[in-house]
Amino acid sequence: MGCLNSEGQFEHWFGNIHLSGKCSRSCYFCIGQHMMSLDPFNNLDVWPLTNIDKFIEQCNTKGIKEVNLTGSNTDPLLYKHLEELTKYIRERIPNVVLGIRTNGVGDIDLLRHFDKGSMSITSFNEKIYKKTMGQGHPPVFNLKKILSSGYPIADNLKINVVLCPELLSGFLFRDIDQTILSISKLDKIKRINVRQPYGQPHINDPFSDRSLHKMVYGNPCYLIRDMEVTVWDVHYTEVESVNLYANGIVSITYPVTKGCHPVYGDVKGQENFTTSGRVNEQWLNYGKQSINDVVTNP
Repeated sequence: MGCLNSEGQFEHWFGNIHLSGKCSRSCYFCIGQHMMSLDPFNNLDVWPLTNIDKFIEQCNTKGIKEVNLTGSNTDPLLYKHLEELTKYIRERIPNVVLGIRTNGVGDIDLLRHFDKGSMSITSFNEKIYKKTMGQGHPPVFNLKKILSSGYPIADNLKINVVLCPELLSGFLFRDIDQTILSISKLDKIKRINVRQPYGQPHINDPFSDRSLHKMVYGNPCYLIRDMEVTVWDVHYTEVESVNLYANGIVSITYPVTKGCHPVYGDVKGQENFTTSGRVNEQWLNYGKQSINDVVTNP
């Protein structure tokens, strides 16, 4: 993925297709804020994707058997040619496992085309969800619908929780703990990734006082309420990927993981960001406050 500690030596490889376009959420932690040169390349209604054959060729060269559909600034459920794309890949990469990374908003029946996936839900608290993801409500109905669908992805779905400071607030329990409790009550969910955000101050591992269950590609994993909870940091994850970007570039480098301060997450050029929804006052203020101030006064 081009992680800070990556020199192409890690054994686990997979493919990433990064879509670009309008999104169904406006998360203040959107990683697309650091890849804004891709904004003009809206490919949500483009088929075939530019350089899809070159991407598949690279995947086959690397012996890759897992391809994930994601977005640099959008959600892959908004892509209008999911059926064509997944069929095309399956025909050209034998025994491929297809995955999707989504916020779970949209036509959940489209997930029938995938073998595995992740759903990003920062919180089940309506107020915190809207503050962090910009709009809408936690997609609880959609989540339950896919878990009961009988589709292959229902048995291999994990929840991604981006570790925003708001998740560490709460009276008796931190919101992140309440979220894990809510997830544990759902059938089939056995894995949660708690992800360090990009471009924000680094937040310490919220579960470091627990016994380590195992390491997952360089990230600590804990057993909480019979679920594997991995604290995932893109900067240090020990994986590699072939990437297809919306502008047609095929690369083994994930550029947002370059040039970031390893502790504070500072990224150059943030003053050039627009204020069109993906950046808001709260996010901009992170550069002016200490992490303790952010947690105490969310």
